[in-house]
Amino acid sequence: MSPPALPGFPKVATAVAVTLTLVAVTAFGTAPLREVELPPVQTIVEKVAIAATLQPAEEAGGPLQHYARSERIRRGDTLASLLDRLGATDIEFQKFVAADRQARKLMQLQAGRTVNALIDEAGRVQSLQYRYASLDSESDEPAQPTGRVSIRRADGGFAASDEPIALERQVEVAVAEVRTSLFAAIDGAGIPEAVATRIADILDGEVDFSRDLRRGDLLRVVYEVIREADSLDRPTIGRILALEFTINGTRHEAVWFDREGSEQGEYFTFDGRSLRKAFLQHPVEFSRVSSGFTNARMHPILNYVREHKGVDFAAPTGTKVRSSGDGIIEFVGQQRGYGNLVEIRHRNGISTLYAHLSGFAHGLSKGARVAQGAVIGYVGSTGWATGPHLHYEFKVNGHHVNPLSVVLPPAAPLDAVERAHFVARTAGLRVRLAQTDSVVRLASFE
Repeated sequence: MSPPALPGFPKVATAVAVTLTLVAVTAFGTAPLREVELPPVQTIVEKVAIAATLQPAEEAGGPLQHYARSERIRRGDTLASLLDRLGATDIEFQKFVAADRQARKLMQLQAGRTVNALIDEAGRVQSLQYRYASLDSESDEPAQPTGRVSIRRADGGFAASDEPIALERQVEVAVAEVRTSLFAAIDGAGIPEAVATRIADILDGEVDFSRDLRRGDLLRVVYEVIREADSLDRPTIGRILALEFTINGTRHEAVWFDREGSEQGEYFTFDGRSLRKAFLQHPVEFSRVSSGFTNARMHPILNYVREHKGVDFAAPTGTKVRSSGDGIIEFVGQQRGYGNLVEIRHRNGISTLYAHLSGFAHGLSKGARVAQGAVIGYVGSTGWATGPHLHYEFKVNGHHVNPLSVVLPPAAPLDAVERAHFVARTAGLRVRLAQTDSVVRLASFE
């Protein structure tokens, strides 16, 4: 459409004027770009060959890439869900695990443990390792010589075998001050809870942790930390190597020492007095006595006065119950008012009884040997019980005695040769405990 003619101008003149105006505006807008001469635009057309399909490296004649993967087992995991997170889609591997006796140990998935695998880019498992055994924290070797299953792809199939567990041990030194309880002090100092449990075992009979502790009591402890090499698993607390616990002004101490010719070591004070007792006074950790040994007690269910030939330890259902001494299982099962019951025969005509259990430890059976401190069951309220507790009896030659007051012979003292070895081996631990003084002073200053 042509622009309208201006008054007094012919149409041609008007058109020229408008055109010049537009040119002027255009020239104003593009003038700065004229300072640099831009190269002329060129269009290049090049033919590119595109393959119809992409082939895996293996099909193309090259090996598949392998990727190392580690995954921590989650609660409720199955083998399929675990493999999915590892990036493996290997049905043949799953079939092998289900069919092979050794490989089936992989089905015992424990939450928190780590699986290490080598997966190729096609999603096939080339190798996988999983520790199914628990770490033994009370010896220098694993609980079992082989506790890790290893599955490898070989000759077009798979092969499974057991491998030794490589352990790493570290020594930790810590200090904790009691404000309310031992567990609160341990937690506040960032020390694992298992350390408190082991300290209670070591000082069993020496300290009543429910009554003796006072605000300001100070604990110094040296302990082992054990972990599986190259694993994401949380470390396990090993042996307490030495401790010094000042409670209400009284110093309690313990140091670990392997006696010559002994199958296992013992705890001693630094002056060489053995802390080992033939029996634990408290077969339930951190419990309270709800009913003592007496010849006349009103039975809470039968409602008449009768003897109470044991001691009741009140504790939450499921609390671990430990064997108070080394012995052999004489009975495990149910027995009328006792409910679930375990009876253990010890040396020198001594036997112990544990009743009202909610359940038994796995694998417990008559004739089995148990060590002092081994878990044999769990607190419950089976049988004639009004609430969760452990009923504990102690018999000598068939006669009931009070387990909290029975006098037992002490462990044999160190001879001259053992004492020399003891001093040499424990000197370093004593120094480590003394070095915590600087930590205590710093904490007090802050």
